Amino acid sequence: MIGGILRNTWSIFLGLAILMLGNGLQGTLTGWRATYEGFSPSTTGLVMAGYFIGFLLGSFITPSLVRGVGHIRVFAAFASLASASVLIQILFISPPVWFGMRLLTGTCFAGAFVIVESWLNARSDDHSRGRVLSIYMIITFIGMASGQFLLNMADPADFDLFLVASILLSLALVPVLIGRISAPEIELHAEIGFSALVRHAPTGTLSLFLVAIAHGALFGMAAVYASKAGLSITETVWFMSSFILLGALFQWPIGWLSDRMDRRLTIAGAALITVAGCILILTLQLPINVFIGLFGILGAMSLVIYPLAIALTNDRLQPEQMVGASATIALIFGCGSILGPVSVGFALDIVGQSGFFIHLAIFHILIVLTAFYFILKTPPVPQQEQTQYQTVPPRATVLAMESIAQEAEESMVTEENETE
Repeated sequence: MIGGILRNTWSIFLGLAILMLGNGLQGTLTGWRATYEGFSPSTTGLVMAGYFIGFLLGSFITPSLVRGVGHIRVFAAFASLASASVLIQILFISPPVWFGMRLLTGTCFAGAFVIVESWLNARSDDHSRGRVLSIYMIITFIGMASGQFLLNMADPADFDLFLVASILLSLALVPVLIGRISAPEIELHAEIGFSALVRHAPTGTLSLFLVAIAHGALFGMAAVYASKAGLSITETVWFMSSFILLGALFQWPIGWLSDRMDRRLTIAGAALITVAGCILILTLQLPINVFIGLFGILGAMSLVIYPLAIALTNDRLQPEQMVGASATIALIFGCGSILGPVSVGFALDIVGQSGFFIHLAIFHILIVLTAFYFILKTPPVPQQEQTQYQTVPPRATVLAMESIAQEAEESMVTEENETE
């Protein structure tokens, strides 16, 4: 089954892998270089927030662009613009220009992901969609983590790594252009609004927003913290890659556990581990290897809360509502992600480098309080009525959310039929 999926989608997955290498390198490089160029943490936070603003914008405008000129042309345009935006950062070292380029980059990556996800969704059916999503998630995480190691290729204070990132984004076009890929329609469904989603699934919705702020800080500003803390380039690479790789690894066991208990307890437990890790880092002088390993674990626990919150939200919806809620879920997560780099940037300015972990601890404490409040207020969803946990790539677009919802809906319907 997996062999058949890969035969039909190898060019898409290869293009995605190259794209994620460039994405992983560019994000960390921009944060590190902004600090090197003397941008204040709050200014860098605003610059890095540009990516998340663009990502949110791109995930919603891409379907209409695709309907106008087609998948291949839009993908080629986005990859080319993303490549050019990296080069412009070399020419103009200025916060407003870098903000604009990060916004453009986020728009382009979101658009590219929507197109990749539409192809994968069209190539999968009810029986293979879960496997396709898992492969997509693995490639996304591994590509992003591997991109961190490219930071060792050259001195990030020079311009060589910007050129490498630009080359990778251009090369991502090649397998997509030479592969025989049909162009499916992108269909977005009617939305369930924010107020209705909060009413149906308050714990999942609020946890999703809070963890999005934390993720915006992790992906947008962890490299800034590493630079401020005096980590070497090699240490920064391991610092950044540790939580991404462990985040991918932990999704399966935590997901398996959440399918067998009140999912709100799983969210609270993951958030508590993150808080405990932050407290240990803030209060103890740890050897660098222990520090990076502990950060990897606490960051991974934070990443796992994202798919847990989505699964919990789907638990509280009827099957026919799940797909309609996808755009609102993506919007909530996108808005939180935008706030993350900005808020942690100001925390770094006010408190110093410890502000990074204080910020992470505060938002995960809020997640714990939210989970326990609703545990006391409302009964859990019966285990037999829970949707099946789905692995979720970081910063999934509206279309990925719809695929996840479709998989959850189909598994729920299948279980109901088997029960009958």
